[in-house]
Amino acid sequence: MNCLPGNPIIRAFAVICVVFGLVSGAAAERKLGTIGPPPRKNPQRQTSAESIVPLPLPITPMRRSEPKAEPAAPLFAAKLIYGDTQDYMPNPGDLDNLMRHARYELGLWYGWKIFDLQELVALHKDGKQVKLPMLYLTGYEAFQLSEDQRNALRQYILDGGTLVGDATLGSPAMTQAFRNEIRTMFPDRSFDLLQVDHPVFRAYYAYRNVHYFDVDDGLDFQVQGPPELLGMNIGTRTAVIFSPHDLSCGWDEFVAPSSKLRVPDAPRNKALIPGDAIRFGLNIISYAAAMREVATVESVTREIVAPVRRLRQTFVLAQVRHQGDWNPDPNSTNQWLRHISQDTSLSVGFELRYVDASESKIADYPFLYMTGFRDPELTDAELLALQRHIAAGGFLFINNCSGFNEFDQHIRAVVSGLFPDQPLQLLSAEHPLYNSFYRITTARDRRTGAERPPELQGITVNDRLVLVYSKNDMITHLKQVSDPFGNGFDADSCRRLAVNVVSYALQN
Repeated sequence: MNCLPGNPIIRAFAVICVVFGLVSGAAAERKLGTIGPPPRKNPQRQTSAESIVPLPLPITPMRRSEPKAEPAAPLFAAKLIYGDTQDYMPNPGDLDNLMRHARYELGLWYGWKIFDLQELVALHKDGKQVKLPMLYLTGYEAFQLSEDQRNALRQYILDGGTLVGDATLGSPAMTQAFRNEIRTMFPDRSFDLLQVDHPVFRAYYAYRNVHYFDVDDGLDFQVQGPPELLGMNIGTRTAVIFSPHDLSCGWDEFVAPSSKLRVPDAPRNKALIPGDAIRFGLNIISYAAAMREVATVESVTREIVAPVRRLRQTFVLAQVRHQGDWNPDPNSTNQWLRHISQDTSLSVGFELRYVDASESKIADYPFLYMTGFRDPELTDAELLALQRHIAAGGFLFINNCSGFNEFDQHIRAVVSGLFPDQPLQLLSAEHPLYNSFYRITTARDRRTGAERPPELQGITVNDRLVLVYSKNDMITHLKQVSDPFGNGFDADSCRRLAVNVVSYALQN
């Protein structure tokens, strides 16, 4: 029997409904544990002529119109068939229903399809890109991908795609398997809980609290808590999003079942109530859609080559490597060097240097640049190396990529470790940095175009500004395409500020 999703009274008692998965002969080895009802059929459109009674013979009757199918929506997402035994579609109507809500609530008319992971592998081996903005992977059992499948998924993500995962029934086994696969594909990238100021929590609906219920106890046991999503960044966008708590049942407007008769072996934990799950899903779609242009631009790094002969000593930009997504946007860094070369008389070396924070690595580079999204996790030895480098005449510039709170909090702790007796100070409007090349009195906001102060902060030692920190992003929009949710300046403000920082450092 099926629980009917359309009736709210029936839906309230969905915890006692039992839906049995049917195993076809072709899929006899797959362990099916279907939870939710099947997808709803799209209504057919008919023309007004169909309501007219045909004329009687012998007069030739008018031709009756056939039902008119609605034009197909542009494909936005696909649900992945993956693995050998686990159920990849516990809620057959989840993505379909979420796309309906996206159409009616967001005004975004998107389609979806079922997509076999092996088809992605075949396209990858043929050197073809999958243009779908989002792939969706759900289930409740542990799984393990093949090396070919990992390579294909990894390339899809690097090419600008977004992978969204969901632990059906809040399955801890599914969560652990998904984390293992992402860390295998991207061993050098952080895959952790997103902070509550992340744009996915405010892309359409603003969320700081959600309602969870226990899958086994049903709606009788509810708690409120902060939203929890895991994320991994590629460039300035979060390219992998995973919910460790059940979203898929809620997307289907179906209460996750309490009865273990339905899926007796499924590990389970918490789920979001349907209303919160749908709004959360709409935020994910809004975020992935808004970041699509950024994803396309950042999927390719454009290098700028300097002339072979350099008659003067060149300026070299050295970027500090650390543990917190240290190189989110190399395209903008290259644009930064291009602007310095075009706007000033400086001789610029366009080959970026990536250095670890150790004395032997940074000694040859008087200008150091640091950016990121998460905690850089600098060791005591690295902090000491940076201290000595600055004391010997070095300069450190730190930019908060996308201007989010997480990096801001950690960088203030780093600066406190470097200068325990000196807090960051706001640079006055008359500070020489604002006149080192361009005369800067104000900047403009990236999203609104309104005037706003630059708000650069710094540390001064013996009348020399040795460290500059921008809590508002002033680098990633140099390429004129950046995180639309980010807190930063427009392209012209970024250009003037970025050139002035380098100009001031070299003059002092």
